Amino acid sequence: MELFIWIYIGSTLASLLISWPVYAKFRAVPKIPTGEKLPDIRISVIIPARNEEKNLKVLLPTITGQSMAPHEIIVVDDNSNDCTSDIAKDNGATLIQGMPLPDEWMGKQWAVNQGAKVATGDWLLFLDADTALEDGAIEKLTLLSREPNRVHSICPYHQIEKKFEELSCFFNVIMLLGTNAFSLKGEQGEGIGLFGQMLFVKRADYEKVGGHESVKKQIPENFHLARHFREAGLTCCCYLGKGTARMRMFPEGYRQLVASWSKGFVSGADHTPPSAMFGISMWLSGIIMSTMGLLFLPVSSLTIAPFLISLYLISALSCLYLFKRVGNFSISTALLYPFTLIFYLKVFYQSRGRREKGETTQWKGRDVI
Repeated sequence: MELFIWIYIGSTLASLLISWPVYAKFRAVPKIPTGEKLPDIRISVIIPARNEEKNLKVLLPTITGQSMAPHEIIVVDDNSNDCTSDIAKDNGATLIQGMPLPDEWMGKQWAVNQGAKVATGDWLLFLDADTALEDGAIEKLTLLSREPNRVHSICPYHQIEKKFEELSCFFNVIMLLGTNAFSLKGEQGEGIGLFGQMLFVKRADYEKVGGHESVKKQIPENFHLARHFREAGLTCCCYLGKGTARMRMFPEGYRQLVASWSKGFVSGADHTPPSAMFGISMWLSGIIMSTMGLLFLPVSSLTIAPFLISLYLISALSCLYLFKRVGNFSISTALLYPFTLIFYLKVFYQSRGRREKGETTQWKGRDVI
């Protein structure tokens, strides 16, 4: 029995170590060097909005309050039935009343496509309505525009305000790692993806790949759009959002959280590069085995017990490290990670089961596969 436990400990530690390369090179948007002259570009901010009056009240002032103003702010009202249009106009945005959704399009793609068609900037910044910009964000993005043949995306820092939002921790981390953008190989990694919440791209490059029309019925659109950019010879560059952009995802409560992560997360997993999926699987296997290892404590010797406890603490530390990269998740959430992991697995497999049955998830009054 003791030999089996030692083998178990070794296998668990190996899984945790093998997973490390998938998150070895985290990076944030570079800071602007003192005295640096910024490129003279025009940035069009495009925001799809369906019943987003509360979020726009937060987002739009963080754009208009930037020390460097964008060329224009376009809000596409995607057939809202709240005060989205009024909030957009009151905050100085150009309002586009969205056309009815065609059968062959998904809602977000249709909205941003309409916004891109009327934009007049030479760079496009697509923002989800539940994001917000930090001070100096536009300057940072402007500096990124000097790098040729690149498209940039940022994972906004998840601003947790209510305890139930801690349940998002594994979803946020796996979404981040699933892009394969922060692996040991860096920008040379396999099939690097993009984040859908914040995308910054040169207009000419966006039009070269057909824009969102090329992914009009695909979920998640950011993974498929990244593939088109890569095929066009562009490098997909991803960054952590802390200090540049943040997001508040679930102000409406627990049901919104479940519906949001159910929407498209399984499809995203299906399009995750094999190397990233392997690393994520190794990490999840390692922390699950660390938890299961605690069951051996009653039959373990005084020599083995400290190793089992240490493995659990190492897993908790890895969770804390990753959770803090994506949001202000608490230390207690990392220490008690088995509970949020069970929640993640439950939602993930329930979503997969519904998709296999051909069922849909309701999001903002529309059916999403």
